[in-house]
Amino acid sequence: MTNLIEDSLKETSDGFTHYSDGLTEVGLLTSAAIEPQKLINNEEYDVIIIGAGFAGLIAARELSLRGRKVLIIEAKDRIGGRTLTTQVENRNFEIGGTWIHWSQPHIWTEITRYGFSLTESKGATATRMSVLLDNGTKLKEVPMADHWVAMGKAMEKYSDVDGFQGRTVMPLPHTPFTSNEAVQMYDQLSMQDRLNQVINSLDDNNEEIIQMLLSLLSMNMQGNIAQGGFIDHLRWWALGDYDMNRMFEKLGRYKIKEGTSALARAILNDCQKVTLLLSTSVKSIDRTSRNSVIIRTQTDELLIGRTAIVTVPLNALNKIEFMPPLELQKQEAITIGQCPGGIKFWVKLEKPVGNWFGFAPYPNPITMAYTDDEDGFFIVGFGPDGILDIQNIDAVEKELNKLLPNVKVKYVLGHDWRNDPFVLSTWSWYKPGQMSSSLKALQKSEPPVFFASGDISNGWRGFIDGALESGLTSVKHVQQYLTKCST
Repeated sequence: MTNLIEDSLKETSDGFTHYSDGLTEVGLLTSAAIEPQKLINNEEYDVIIIGAGFAGLIAARELSLRGRKVLIIEAKDRIGGRTLTTQVENRNFEIGGTWIHWSQPHIWTEITRYGFSLTESKGATATRMSVLLDNGTKLKEVPMADHWVAMGKAMEKYSDVDGFQGRTVMPLPHTPFTSNEAVQMYDQLSMQDRLNQVINSLDDNNEEIIQMLLSLLSMNMQGNIAQGGFIDHLRWWALGDYDMNRMFEKLGRYKIKEGTSALARAILNDCQKVTLLLSTSVKSIDRTSRNSVIIRTQTDELLIGRTAIVTVPLNALNKIEFMPPLELQKQEAITIGQCPGGIKFWVKLEKPVGNWFGFAPYPNPITMAYTDDEDGFFIVGFGPDGILDIQNIDAVEKELNKLLPNVKVKYVLGHDWRNDPFVLSTWSWYKPGQMSSSLKALQKSEPPVFFASGDISNGWRGFIDGALESGLTSVKHVQQYLTKCST
């Protein structure tokens, strides 16, 4: 794939920019929108990969470098999956997955491989913080340092189910079922269930701290915490070294300076013997024959491979018909789906606000927002359940004014991941009981069909690192299968 031009920007149909003068631009410029290739009629492939997100791209690279002939089929007009870097005013904006950390092993390997660098979201270490109280009617500005320490202590109480900060439940978060019996038990709790257990012990019922904690918990799963599984919180907590500051550093501070789309392109450029089809969605996967897979596209084109890797997001998997049907436990997990998540948006303000961070508990339309640049012109915001219409700049400005009175928004940009038919979710967060009942089933190979996704990884599930982990795992299984079939 060395024919790709690294600095080219083309428009994807994903995303929007809404300006204060009422102008709305649909679509975003990105290096992830590239020229697809043309199929050669009746060509057969060793592996057909459905989806060109990071799970699919890493699988394509590794299998092609092992001499396998690979076809990638992507429903969108670009690569990158739930990551997308766009450029506005010579500035990178990450519309989807964004933050990474050197403790995330798979993504850091790729950062090292391609010589990429980091930049920081400045608001992650803000000096001042706004907290919205009393059902969104009372705003209080507090010193970040003092309240962050207090919230860290509250988070410790919330997470400490065993007297060891959850270490006996999730001692090895990249192998999440190490303490299987404990995981099964705590997986039955919702995040709200756990809050109910500890609410009376949280910092002498300091309402500000409790509201901040509620905001962060809701932001993490992007919805009503009564619907989010507590075990996924413990997984994040363990991945964050059982520490509030370390966890947040890994979740929301460091970004790829060159952009996630640049990384996606770098991986694709390393592929050999790979054909890429864009704007091609899959209708069905026929694995009736043990020796081949027949992929039928929405335009009824048939594509044949020896194997297939399905990297479609969990909530969109039910749009594909599998013949014969998948194993019952996997079918049930796909039907139920995971939490759909909420919204993420970026705004540019008319005047800078400095280094700032804001919290508002559920069901406020914006639960967390913070500045990204040194001066405070740019803010990234998050909200639950799609309550806020992020394509309506007036609605965004109104809600942002509850946290930052009198600010004026010049433009807002983002993408509606929840209602994107090829995604139907933001990042992965499982419902109560779902990890113990469904994760292994979703990961299980059904040769000659294999599965990979950031939604079904063991460690950083819901992150770029998790997608890479899952894609690499599928490579091992596919390679073993193809080698066995040829001997």
